[in-house]
Amino acid sequence: MLRNEFIEKIKTIPKDKIVFIDEFGIEDNAYLNCGSSSIGRMCAMAKKAYQHTRMVGMVAGLSNGKVIAHFLFDGNCNKSIFESYVRAILIKELTHEQTVILDNISFHKTVMIKSLIESVEVYIIISSNSFSRFESN
Repeated sequence: MLRNEFIEKIKTIPKDKIVFIDEFGIEDNAYLNCGSSSIGRMCAMAKKAYQHTRMVGMVAGLSNGKVIAHFLFDGNCNKSIFESYVRAILIKELTHEQTVILDNISFHKTVMIKSLIESVEVYIIISSNSFSRFESN
């Protein structure tokens, strides 16, 4: 779906029926890389190693300005984690005739994801070029 087509499609959906879903992660070495100090004094900042030991991921929905169906996990999101999330958490929080909007990462476009979401009478839109072809599972 082209950008302009996507925008026009979104305009036709009531705002209270839209659910945006996305995932993100943070590494355990995140820290502030700036600070402040008194005039004439050096800013003392904690020195951190750049090597991380753990990645924490989260996937959640945003509907009517509220976070819904949130899920924390260790590591990066992948097809297996996302399918488990949709099956065990997301579809239980969706209501009839909502529209789920996903970005175009490959594991959002599987036949299984489409089937799970549509099984609860919810529409699905991928916010990028092509959603007409699903990968086979």
